[in-house]
Amino acid sequence: MSNTFDWVEIRTGNIEKTAKFYEKLFGWRIIQKETAEDSDVWIFDTGGKPRVENLRRGGIWLRPDSEPLGVVVYIFVDDIKATLKKVTELGGKIVTSKTPQGPAFRACFKDIDGNLFGLWEEKLEG
Repeated sequence: MSNTFDWVEIRTGNIEKTAKFYEKLFGWRIIQKETAEDSDVWIFDTGGKPRVENLRRGGIWLRPDSEPLGVVVYIFVDDIKATLKKVTELGGKIVTSKTPQGPAFRACFKDIDGNLFGLWEEKLEG
């Protein structure tokens, strides 16, 4: 299946500290430790079932000049406010607080290495 999203890579200067951050924040588990290009690569498993329709889609969003450009990976959560509280407790920084977007909510944070991520909260039917 060519031309589809395949991998999320979180780059860090301290692999152990970053792995602990995401384990405590989302419960992600390290399931494999490898080496690539003479660097450690730890493979994590989110433990959840992905929303397949959103793995096939993405968005190109025009942003104002005052905002940095780049790619934002969104993580589906049950409670953005609780997640943002954990982000700050673990040393991350809130970039955008919980903001309505249509029938859902979004927020953004930077992890302990300054990587930008989005959070998405939506009540799904079924």
